[in-house]
Amino acid sequence: MIPLPETFLNQMKDLLPPDEFTAFCKSYENPTVRGLRLNKLKPSPYYNDLPRVPWCAEGRIYPEAERPAKSIFYHAGLFYIQEPSAMCPVEVLKPQPGHRVLDLCAAPGGKSAQIAGHMQGEGLLMSNDASPSRSRALVKNLERMGVTNAVVTTELPKKLADRFPEFFDRILVDAPCSGEGMFRRDPDVVKAYTANKPEACVEMQTDILRHAIKMLKPGGRLVYSTCTFNIMENEYLLAGICARNQELVIVPIDHTALGISQGLADLPQAGRIFPHLASGEGHFVALLEKACEANASGRPRTVAPTSNDTSVGANCVRPHNAKIPKEFTEFCKAYIIGNFPTGQIVSHGANLYLQPEPLDLRGLRVARSGWHLGECAKGRFVPSHALAMGLRKSDFLHTVELSEENANRYLRGQSLDASEMFEAQPQSKPWVVVCYESYPLGWTRLVQGRLKNNLPVGLVIS
Repeated sequence: MIPLPETFLNQMKDLLPPDEFTAFCKSYENPTVRGLRLNKLKPSPYYNDLPRVPWCAEGRIYPEAERPAKSIFYHAGLFYIQEPSAMCPVEVLKPQPGHRVLDLCAAPGGKSAQIAGHMQGEGLLMSNDASPSRSRALVKNLERMGVTNAVVTTELPKKLADRFPEFFDRILVDAPCSGEGMFRRDPDVVKAYTANKPEACVEMQTDILRHAIKMLKPGGRLVYSTCTFNIMENEYLLAGICARNQELVIVPIDHTALGISQGLADLPQAGRIFPHLASGEGHFVALLEKACEANASGRPRTVAPTSNDTSVGANCVRPHNAKIPKEFTEFCKAYIIGNFPTGQIVSHGANLYLQPEPLDLRGLRVARSGWHLGECAKGRFVPSHALAMGLRKSDFLHTVELSEENANRYLRGQSLDASEMFEAQPQSKPWVVVCYESYPLGWTRLVQGRLKNNLPVGLVIS
């Protein structure tokens, strides 16, 4: 059994009835539950036969001996490795196609990808994480999962709240916390735990929520979640937040349908997941709604750029009436079948992005200002990996189906012999999307009978 901090055990003894406390402690002798979530943006028959996660229709539990992250299907974006309890907050949030949704503490991207699956490419998803280093994993995961309607920022909540007051229909705040619910899963969290850490977390969580509430539209809904059992960071914190914000109401969660426990103390409308009662680690989730106001505009405040603004995204957004670069239109005519998705084309230097709606991001730190399409360089267009992953095989003019051996070679960054892949090889060194079981893996360039690998260096596996 994992040695648990004495202060933590005393806290849980106060929270749980004696028989439940005994069962709770015994659950730490069991292995952690391992989960994956199927990608609604890329439906497939694979992994459907695994046991299901009660609160998430796409959630699956896989055996400890399995290593799904080594599967080709993982690199094709068919699923996301995710702890089962972490799937619950988005199912409570219930984002819909056409919504504007903010994931305020989004890295490494599992919940943002889950939100995107519910939105089905319609509406705006803003995924934010204040850490630029953590946002790199966020971008990589959203691109792998084929998310095309996300903007990724690396801002403090206050800066976003000043720019986007009462703008979002749905907001997820999966807040940084003391991590008590992850003790069984990650022994390092136990080592980092201190008795006074919850107090420090409460101060940070309160500040994050304060700014999140400013960004929520009247009538909009916000989910607050943590992976801790601590009542100060959960029920008590929300009681204080609601007392200071009279426009907020706690919306009861359907605990029975989700298969989770009620919240404790004076907040039974919230939900909790305990490892001795459900197939997951410790989690807390609550649903809040902001009362409607007739005069709410739901539009972001426009901020004019200043001459000394040097942050990423400053003065680099293409005017809304600008023409789409001819290099990109010519590429689409040559390699894309049918009409390209509509949206707002913006450029950062030579790079092109597609936004689901026009946004003024000047002055904000931006990791991705939309779906990265590629780069206009020296009179030609070089497609991005995100472009390949965001479309289907049927959307491309030139594709090849790879064997398992060749798919693994491609993922290791190797070029491929194309001599037997085409009945009649295309001319002019075309761009070709390589696929496995009809799911795109990325771009190659056909040159002298070989498919030259165009997989980004950071995605090449060893």
